[in-house]
Amino acid sequence: MLQTLRKGAAGWVAKIFLGVLVLSFAVWGIADIFRVGGTGTAAATVGTQEVPLETFRQAYANEIRRVSQQAKRPITPEQARIAGLGERTLGNLVNELALDTRVASLGLAVSDEEVGREITEDDVFKGPDGRFDRAGFQEILRQNNLNENAYITMQRQFTARRQLTDALAGEVPTPLAFREALHGYVSDSRSISYVTLTPEAPSAVPAPADAALRSYFEERKASFAAPEFRKVALLQLDPAKLAATRTVPEQDIRAYYDANKPKYATAEKRSIEQVTYPSLDEARAGYDRIQAGGLFEQEMARQKITPQDAFLGNLTKAEMFDAKIADAAFALAPNTVSQPIQGAYTTALLRVTGVQQEQTKSFEQVKGEIRKVIAEEGARADLQGLHDKVDEARLGGSTLDEIVKSQKLPPLKLVDAIDAQGRGPDGKPAPGVPASESLMGAIFAASPGAENDPVTVDGGYVWYEVREVKPARDRTFEEARADVEARWRADEARKRLDARADALLGQLKAGRPFDQTAAAEKLELAQAETTRVGGAPDITQAQAVAVFQTPVDGFGKTAPNDQGARLVFKVTAENTRPFDPNAPDGTGQVAKISESLSAEVVSAFVRQIRDQLGVKFNEPAIAQVLGGGEG
Repeated sequence: MLQTLRKGAAGWVAKIFLGVLVLSFAVWGIADIFRVGGTGTAAATVGTQEVPLETFRQAYANEIRRVSQQAKRPITPEQARIAGLGERTLGNLVNELALDTRVASLGLAVSDEEVGREITEDDVFKGPDGRFDRAGFQEILRQNNLNENAYITMQRQFTARRQLTDALAGEVPTPLAFREALHGYVSDSRSISYVTLTPEAPSAVPAPADAALRSYFEERKASFAAPEFRKVALLQLDPAKLAATRTVPEQDIRAYYDANKPKYATAEKRSIEQVTYPSLDEARAGYDRIQAGGLFEQEMARQKITPQDAFLGNLTKAEMFDAKIADAAFALAPNTVSQPIQGAYTTALLRVTGVQQEQTKSFEQVKGEIRKVIAEEGARADLQGLHDKVDEARLGGSTLDEIVKSQKLPPLKLVDAIDAQGRGPDGKPAPGVPASESLMGAIFAASPGAENDPVTVDGGYVWYEVREVKPARDRTFEEARADVEARWRADEARKRLDARADALLGQLKAGRPFDQTAAAEKLELAQAETTRVGGAPDITQAQAVAVFQTPVDGFGKTAPNDQGARLVFKVTAENTRPFDPNAPDGTGQVAKISESLSAEVVSAFVRQIRDQLGVKFNEPAIAQVLGGGEG
């Protein structure tokens, strides 16, 4: 129910149901569930306050849906139990109630104005124009079975909790010792001499004997099996396809064009040259020389500016950095020199050598584009209604075939065979099937003939029916022969490269000079410096691991890169960079550790509140929700 809004950690559902920097496992041990107490209608009590059983039931269902969406496949109750989703959900609710109790005892309150500002500035509720969309707000609440008053109460509670925890934790500074260790890890580097060994093309590897190929197949028979295929019927409703069937009146297209004409205009551009001066007096002297017959080019030479440096470019007014210079340039007549302009950062004389006038695309030029925009807007508005009609018909017992016919919807897409990766028996993506991991996961989790909830894909919906299952099976050697030989050749090419790298490494460790070894192998000896994250252009992060595991003057080989190439190298130097405690952190890790420390402070604070108030859990009621009890 709440999955629509669970698209980011900053979303309003995440804010309300996950709390503020409160990690439930950090503040609620799983053993707590065995402290039995509370009324029959409460999942837990915090002091004198209760977490209603129905609140826990709904929050737990929402959490399962959220995790299923993240995993792109349905999460079963048993999987949720093993993962501890129930304990985590109830822990969050208990933590929020403990914070709410402390907020009330401190007399903290949030004004109506602040709550209104939080709601209207939430990106989730903004329309295409970037402003609060009341209709969209109401629709989102409707989809999630919330009314406006209930949501305002939830927002007020969240804001009050955040004010309390922000005042408590603030921004906890990251310890200096950690920052210094992080600096060393990120900035320290090693210099190496190396050669690059590239694998042979598999086609160049001599063909294997038939017996060897058969043995290779038998050892890996399961990996050559034919996957499970499913025969499915799909009904897809998405704005783009629905829009293609809509008729948009000419007058609507014309009205849209008139209302949005600036959108189809290309701004005026000017070719602008600039000569800068150290002071306004010197710029005035330059202007006087030009007025007396001097040339703009002579002023360039006097100020030691090349024509290339003087040319700012063909720019729109909005593209110019200095507003004062821009105003002067776009007020200047072509091929004239401006009076001295004292901009925000420089003093200059300007010359405009060309003007490309503003151009607006005609109605006929953009007519098709506008028709598509209006049609898709209308299709999006119609989509939810069509979704509800299809679901109502399915509840009434209609099949997808019957629904398509009665509602005059696009025809079903029938797919005779598709695997879990969306491919047909030929190994290619099944034509006409949306490339969606969530859809494939749902199809392969469904039972044949079962009625399934639609999957959201590309802003629309896909209903699906599994009509037949063709189980996975072992292929015979003859069926798989081409795949077996291709994989054998690729493996053999890797083995031959490994053997070559080992032989080269053996020579170097035996004392043969690197340059002689490289020359004998007709390899180029190169030099590079790499940090732990790799070095341009040839060293990947995975390969850098081997470099940092090898001592100075030692030899080693790297893992293969994406092309299968290996480096054989010698570490020639270890380089350290001095630590400046005042330098900004470019890794982002310092901020993350600060956030983590802030979370620990909040967690400790919530633990203290819970200990003071006392928390009891109603084990039989909890077991009912988690599927471990009767009723």
